[in-house]
Amino acid sequence: MSMAPETTERKQAAGRQASLRLWRWPLVLSLIPLLTLSFVFAATATRSNASAAVEPDSLGPDIARGLKSFNKVSLGGGFVETLYSADSSNQPQTLAVRVDAAAMNSLPTTPVQDGQTCFDKTGAGIDLATDCASGHERDLWFPKLSGLPFQWLMFNWQAHGHGPAHVFDKPHFDMHFFIQDFTERNRIRTGPCNLVINCDDEATAQKPVPAPYAPEGWGMPGAAGRMGNHIIDPNAAPANGGPFTQAFAYGTWDGHISFWEPVINRDWVVSAKPSECRAVPQTPAVELTGFYPTQMCTRYGTNGDLTFTLENFVKRTAPAGAQPPAWAGGATQANGSATHSH
Repeated sequence: MSMAPETTERKQAAGRQASLRLWRWPLVLSLIPLLTLSFVFAATATRSNASAAVEPDSLGPDIARGLKSFNKVSLGGGFVETLYSADSSNQPQTLAVRVDAAAMNSLPTTPVQDGQTCFDKTGAGIDLATDCASGHERDLWFPKLSGLPFQWLMFNWQAHGHGPAHVFDKPHFDMHFFIQDFTERNRIRTGPCNLVINCDDEATAQKPVPAPYAPEGWGMPGAAGRMGNHIIDPNAAPANGGPFTQAFAYGTWDGHISFWEPVINRDWVVSAKPSECRAVPQTPAVELTGFYPTQMCTRYGTNGDLTFTLENFVKRTAPAGAQPPAWAGGATQANGSATHSH
């Protein structure tokens, strides 16, 4: 008789557990659709984030494949970024600069200059309209790829263009692919000469680049503070009166090539919506052994962004006895060793 209460309690506990199991199953079954939807939404968001840096419609499937975002900074209501692809040996295949659609639709126009490259010419304070150059500047970086001579990018949005007249006086993007180390570039002072450059530094910038490292017959348009000198082919558009679409300049400092500079007409991009490539002008020889691009392309994506690429990299070997400038870090030297100075 003493066992009866315990038996009754056990039966009651078993009944409660059975009822709990019956109650739980409808709840679990009802959660399955919600869990499935959550997984689908999460997977969709992951794919969206993964593709945000590179839109295949912007570049075409061959270029977009394997292209990785490296550095991104704000511009207007959007951003500008550097991207790249490399082979299995970490050698460059593509370098890219992308201005997203939001930035293309909100490029800053007032003030014309953002005040990063200025010199007080009168002593009365900086006037952004008369004492400054370089438009709206953004500095971005590239990865340290094997044999890549370019270390960083000075991106400039020139809302009203700049001189010379009838050459680069339309709204455009300047993309300075710098070989010169960032710290060394910063030592190029501003001043009252030419495009707000220190007069002594202007003389240094304009030192002729000796053969065979200079493009033959190139000259114009002049030196600028925090940049160096610029030279272009006077027989090529737009200097020869031809249409200004995508052009090319070399930068010089102290008798050396210091940067490569594609120049892209913004109005041409928006109106023509190009997917256009051209050969990059090459110097007879290079001072730094490394991989150099032979093609430059401008593409306007179906989503409204601009992507510029340097492609078809080939290895060029500096001639025996070449003495690369001390400020050119990041590339493979003539003796085959790699240097990095930032």
